[in-house]
Amino acid sequence: MDKSLLPNIYEFISHTYPFSQLNDLEKDATATKIQITYHTPGEELDNETLAGAGLFMIRTGVVEERNKPDGSLRAKFGAGDTFGFTQIDKEGESDYKVVFLENTLLYLLPKNVLHFLIEKNKEVGEYFNAKEWVRLSSSHNYADEVTADEKGSSNKSIEKVCSHDLAIVTADTTICHTAIKLGENNTDLAMVMDGDNLLGIVTKSDITLKAVAKCMDINAPISNIMTSNVMTIDADKTIFDALEIMVMYNIKNLPVLKDGKVFGTVSTTSLLQNSQLQAVYLCQEIARAHTEEKIIELSSQKQEIFQTLVQTNVKPHTIQKVMSHIADTFCRAFVKMGEEKFGIAPVDFAFVAAGSQARSEVQFLSDQDNCIITKRELTDEEHEYFAKLADYVNQNLAKCGYSLCEGHFMANNPRWLASLDKWKEYYSDWVLNTTEDAILCSSVFLDMRCLYGNTSLVKQLRQHLIEKANDNSRFLATLISISTAVAPPLGTFRQFVLTKDGDNKPYLNIKKQAINLIIEIARVYGIAAKSDSTDTYERMKAAVKEELIKEDDYQELKEAYTFLNHVRFKHQLRAIEHHEKLSNNLNPDELSQFERNHLRDAFRIIAKHQKAASFRFASGRGVL
Repeated sequence: MDKSLLPNIYEFISHTYPFSQLNDLEKDATATKIQITYHTPGEELDNETLAGAGLFMIRTGVVEERNKPDGSLRAKFGAGDTFGFTQIDKEGESDYKVVFLENTLLYLLPKNVLHFLIEKNKEVGEYFNAKEWVRLSSSHNYADEVTADEKGSSNKSIEKVCSHDLAIVTADTTICHTAIKLGENNTDLAMVMDGDNLLGIVTKSDITLKAVAKCMDINAPISNIMTSNVMTIDADKTIFDALEIMVMYNIKNLPVLKDGKVFGTVSTTSLLQNSQLQAVYLCQEIARAHTEEKIIELSSQKQEIFQTLVQTNVKPHTIQKVMSHIADTFCRAFVKMGEEKFGIAPVDFAFVAAGSQARSEVQFLSDQDNCIITKRELTDEEHEYFAKLADYVNQNLAKCGYSLCEGHFMANNPRWLASLDKWKEYYSDWVLNTTEDAILCSSVFLDMRCLYGNTSLVKQLRQHLIEKANDNSRFLATLISISTAVAPPLGTFRQFVLTKDGDNKPYLNIKKQAINLIIEIARVYGIAAKSDSTDTYERMKAAVKEELIKEDDYQELKEAYTFLNHVRFKHQLRAIEHHEKLSNNLNPDELSQFERNHLRDAFRIIAKHQKAASFRFASGRGVL
């Protein structure tokens, strides 16, 4: 090979994942082993020219893979793409042939060199693993999976930041003496212990609000006011883990355990001193706000929190849960404020999240999907009350950046303000009559989570759905059939495009063409597994438990779903930073080769599981 070409080859592999992960010496050695070939339109690689050759990397040009023997299109690739790995261990006869569509310059990394790199380099080995989900898993290094030294203080273990100023008391310690212990140890939290067993906790606020404010005898045992069934966290968990728990459950103080024993405590105040994550603080401020204007003013912080979470490379699922809790907090605040404005509700009710918020998958573009369930049928006067409450909540949420649903799947739509019995009728009708309207409505309201009020109403309704759906295999089959009508954009070249925007520009809608497809598969499996969870990951776990899918299936779908959301959030972050309109549409010109390669893996996983789900449910075998 002409040595003058080495700098160009070195530059190419330095920007081609996973070879970009090699050290300088490894890149130099790899560049010297690459063979260069040039091909014209109509030429082919077949059998011995493809089987067992090595890894082909397209420097310039366009190629197609054609299946044998029918010649059907398998895939289409352009500059920066690679092919041939699946044929690397073949001899003589290849599974497919490659046809050149344009003048094409190829780099060939011989089989023995590639095998050497796979064995010696972790990133290369993981990338060329036969399982797509392993490649996807290796493609990220999220902040809550690394050490503090690698990524900074937000990822320190709780052990390194927790307080060891513990106030330890027993169940029969008096309230007065407990208050003294809190002062002596300069802490807000007292641990009520029985030997090494944590019985409960008491805070300074508990003593003030539960004892002093109610004129309780300060010589009474502290067990009278302690909080039992305490949530704790292990010392080896990260600040992100602790903040996630605190955000989810509105906890200000958290006991830390090590080897099953009390080790220390953490508070939201101490954690926020060690992290840029402001979600806990925001939720507390929303809960304390007394006016609509103040709550709306606080909503501007949502964007900063989203940016920080993405910039610090937090897991996509954690980002969604944090953003969901913030949305929940805004909603609860307005429902509570609405009751103060219009009076206490005349009938027991539940204000319910649907869609992405019900799944705790809110992201910066999520709109409103919600409804109201009342315990019984309403009089005209009672209906008017809830109509005013619903509209008050929906309009104020819109002012906070949660846009009104274009399909009007919101509580202020009279159709979605109904009694439990009426909602059960809706579900029964949707399951039995799979009309276009039924499928559209069920696609939103099959996911429900109570935000405010009587949670048992939602539980009863979800149980009704699970029973009805599992008694009618046609319903699950229809859901899968409609879902699989949208296929991930496999086999495309240069751009993963099935749609054009208003300016007639091609794009990939990563939500509709990929993310939603996994959500829909998981939803059907969750219903078939009779799972009460609305969480996409938990639904897939339930399907594994009920042996509807295998553990490897769960790993594939989980990693594909995680990676797709990671790509979506990174591109939305870039739009924010460039003051562009946010969307779920990815411009193909802005996709890195790294993203393109891994998107193909994710799309293959989706296509595989669409086919498997279609076979299982369409044939009436939804539940084994």
